[in-house]
Amino acid sequence: MPEDQINVRVLVVDDDMRVADSIVQILSTSGYDAVGAYSAEVAMKMAEKLQPQVVISDVVMGPVSGIELAIHMREHHPECRVLLISGHTAPTGHLPGSGAQGSKLQFMSKPVDPARILEFVAAGA
Repeated sequence: MPEDQINVRVLVVDDDMRVADSIVQILSTSGYDAVGAYSAEVAMKMAEKLQPQVVISDVVMGPVSGIELAIHMREHHPECRVLLISGHTAPTGHLPGSGAQGSKLQFMSKPVDPARILEFVAAGA
């Protein structure tokens, strides 16, 4: 496994524990330092200690949404790349500049192909 993968910290956020745990497993098996959180509130606290390079988050969570988490990460961790995933329509209208290939903020619709998640994480390694 490449050395740069070992050093990439990924925070996976989804209120569906099965989804979060599955993505963490995929990333961990591929050599990334991945941890899960089951709410955006917990993720914000974890990000302070973890200092992730990548956050992968569901959009629809409550009471704090993935969009609010993405905004928080932009403000407090501007170098962090964020991948928003959802079974709903892309939220690009809420986040100017999101979705452009190579930007720090991307959106993918669920179900997400694990290869696409790995591609997003690797692009920032």
